[in-house]
Amino acid sequence: MINDPHYPSVDISFLLDHAKKSGKLAEKGIVKIGATTTFVLEGPQPIFKRTISIRELKPQDITLEQATAVAFKLSFLSQLLQWLEQNKQWKDGAYIVPENK
Repeated sequence: MINDPHYPSVDISFLLDHAKKSGKLAEKGIVKIGATTTFVLEGPQPIFKRTISIRELKPQDITLEQATAVAFKLSFLSQLLQWLEQNKQWKDGAYIVPENK
């Protein structure tokens, strides 16, 4: 997947922090192998239904689409949107242009 220049990347440390706080992960629910990080959710479903895998485009950065999927499944989408606005100056599908005063 190529990083689209029209969408911001997301720092993986933000996702890891919020995933741990979500309370939805299994014990030892974060597995990292190389550039791939897998989140394993708690529950009785088969493992393929409880895993979310993401891959870093460059060290510590993942795509907005992957970040949104993780945030949605682990219920911290509003925090992701706030983080994007504060750290990437991105809101409502576009970059924020500062007003000239």
